[in-house]
Amino acid sequence: MPGLNSEIDVRLLARWLGIQGVKAGLKESRYITVETLNRLAKGLEIEFGKKATRQELIDEIVRVASKRIDKSVDELYRMEQDEIVCYLDEIGVESEELLDFLKQLDLDPGREGRKNLIRFVARELSETGRFKRIASKGRSP
Repeated sequence: MPGLNSEIDVRLLARWLGIQGVKAGLKESRYITVETLNRLAKGLEIEFGKKATRQELIDEIVRVASKRIDKSVDELYRMEQDEIVCYLDEIGVESEELLDFLKQLDLDPGREGRKNLIRFVARELSETGRFKRIASKGRSP
């Protein structure tokens, strides 16, 4: 499919499909070749060595294309906590980008953040498990 890369707006796809959707689409598409991925990367100003794998290309393209935080760290530092919450919610930032952002700033969510994450995971597992147990009671072995 000639000229395919000029028709692909990876940033728009990332907004529509999210990180996992774009990764799956680029990985599974029979039209997206390594050459096409290299052109997409170049359009996003991503530099790769010649030995970069298809998956490495896809991961980095999606990471850059799905980036929604467009304010500098200094701009964010000047904002109040509620303003930052509103901003991050408004732009629809994804968890992966927030975790990358924390790493970039060399910030550790600390004990309380870890507790909240553990509670979230436990709640999700427990609720899903409850639904599975309820659903399995209706089935005969």
